[in-house]
Parts: sequence; structure tokens; C-alpha cells
Amino acid sequence: MGDYLTERFLRLPDGSLPHMGVKGGGDVAPYVLLSGDPGRVEKMKTWLDEAEAVGKERGYVAYTGSYRGTPVTLASSGVGAPSVAIAIEELALAGGRVFIRVGSCASIAENIPIGDVVIGTAGVRDEGLSHTYAPPIYPAIADPDVVAALRATAEAEGTPYHLGLVRSTDSFYEGERKVEIIDQWRALHVLVFEMESSALFTVAMARGVRSGSILVPGSNLVTGQKSTYQGQRLEDYTAGIDAAIATALGAVERLHASSEQR
Repeated sequence: MGDYLTERFLRLPDGSLPHMGVKGGGDVAPYVLLSGDPGRVEKMKTWLDEAEAVGKERGYVAYTGSYRGTPVTLASSGVGAPSVAIAIEELALAGGRVFIRVGSCASIAENIPIGDVVIGTAGVRDEGLSHTYAPPIYPAIADPDVVAALRATAEAEGTPYHLGLVRSTDSFYEGERKVEIIDQWRALHVLVFEMESSALFTVAMARGVRSGSILVPGSNLVTGQKSTYQGQRLEDYTAGIDAAIATALGAVERLHASSEQR
């Protein structure tokens, strides 16, 4: 990561970074799973062995443990591009090298209902944060090895998945349900809308670390399907999140095994 590993970051009196609360020196594993929802991080924590809290500050939480012998950190990243960028910056400074977002999205493809798994290959940079890191012509691309590991794990576990483009935006409500916007991006074969992946991919590339994104729709903006937070659709969404967590953890296990064989 070259000159990036400098002390240009503000640290609190105890040496921790100001937003994530992590210190480095083993606090953060090389493999990091990010989720916008701190509650989902608490859920993912149950999948790890000996998970220990390594950071809690300003709404961010982080735990480090192991999954089948692979060191893993789980961290909340908040909602939107600026929040996820802060998480990546500080977690990378503290030792993170591979970042996988496990999150929700809205489908704009008729064949991707609530609860399906979507693996992002690249992001449409329709948010502002990434433009502070790179010019508009700079691509936001998921790391090919991370994408391959996610695909291989999904296939090995028999988890159906979709592979393709993700559009990230700064707006959760305004404009996202305008037919002309949905039609525009459907025509360009974008699969889902969300708020973080393009920033994740851009910041990761700018900082010399790897990243990927695995998402689960909680709604379909074309068919009008919504999870409604109850009933079968909620069950489908919850099952999809569980499948995404399992796939992400399996992917880091594969990546770790591959790195040890080199």
C-alpha cells in the first residue's frame, strides 16, 4: 500500500482510529466482511470461533475471530458511500486487505426476486464519494479473485446466484422509484440498485486492497415485490441474507487457502 501507511490519520489518545475504534497490531484480520447494519454484524458473529470485540465507536462495531481457521473481521459500515469509505480507510490502515460487502439492495431485474443472491462484478458510480478519489472515467470494479471465490462458493453450496452490474446512488428514497430511471439502467443490464458497492470498489482499488460485494434484494422495483418485513417474503429475504453470509465466509476461506498455497 506504499505511502498510504502513514500517520496522517487522526488517532484517539489510546491509539485507536476515531471512527472504527480499532488500533491495528492484530485487531483487524486480513479478511473483512462489511455490513451496513450493526445488527447483521452481531448475527454474523455467531458464525465465527472466538469472536472478540475490537472496535466500537460512533455507531461502528467490529469483531475479529476465525472461520474454519481463517482469520476474519466483521464490521459495520453504515449506510451510504461516505460511511463505507471511512470503514475501509481505517480498517485497511489497521490490517484489512480483502473487503467483502454483505448487504441488501433493490432488484430492477424481473428474474431477481426478494431473497436471491447477487454477486457484483462492477459498480455504476452514481454517488459522489468515489469522485473524490478518482475521475469519472475511472472504473469501479470488484477484484476478479474475490468474485471468483464468491462464485465458486455459491456453486459448491448449491446457492443460486446472479452475476453482474450494481448501481450505487446517494439517494435511498428520492428518484429510486421513478420509472425512467429504472428503465434507463435496466436497458444497460444493471441488476440492482444500492448505495455502497461502487464506493467500496473505488476506494479499495485506490488503496491497493481487494474487494467484492454480495447482495440480497429486499424489494423488486419492477414487479413491485416488497419484503414488507413479515410473512413469506421476509422469510425469503432472511434466507437470502443467511446464504450471502455463508457464501462470503466460504469465499474468504478459499482466498486464504489460495494465498497459503502460493
